[in-house]
Amino acid sequence: MNSTNVKTSFIVLVLTAGILGILAPPSVTFAQITSSSSSNAGGSGMKKPTSGGALNVLLQASPQPVGHTSPTSFKVEFMTKGSDIVQPHIDYDLKIKDSGGKQVFSASELAGQSGKPLHTAEGIVTIPYTFKSPGDYSVSIPVYGILFNPIRPESADFTINVK
Repeated sequence: MNSTNVKTSFIVLVLTAGILGILAPPSVTFAQITSSSSSNAGGSGMKKPTSGGALNVLLQASPQPVGHTSPTSFKVEFMTKGSDIVQPHIDYDLKIKDSGGKQVFSASELAGQSGKPLHTAEGIVTIPYTFKSPGDYSVSIPVYGILFNPIRPESADFTINVK
């Protein structure tokens, strides 16, 4: 690859990362996260290991309490197993189901990648969603790959009470 192609590829990569950062700004909403697992300091989120133990996942919803009249911002941090160190390069999705078990949201579908995982280079993502009505919802965060290596899918599951 000649130096012009390398420079062009680098510029495209930097511009793409910048545009994606602009298109996914944090949103504002009301939410309360509940679960049987331990929460982080201050109760501002829930931290759980994935079902296979490959990662820890921290889910924070804002604003608190979660409501159905405005968007909720879900901040997801993927952390190395047994630590608070952010793990980069994760293939994932974020899915929300209502109390009846019906899927009402999928981040990959919103991004136009239905059936394909999303990727975060930084290991931290913020995803907006507006709940249609109050009630209990389940938020599942399946993980499909770490550091560009596919893994057997694992997920961290949380319960959200929407006011």
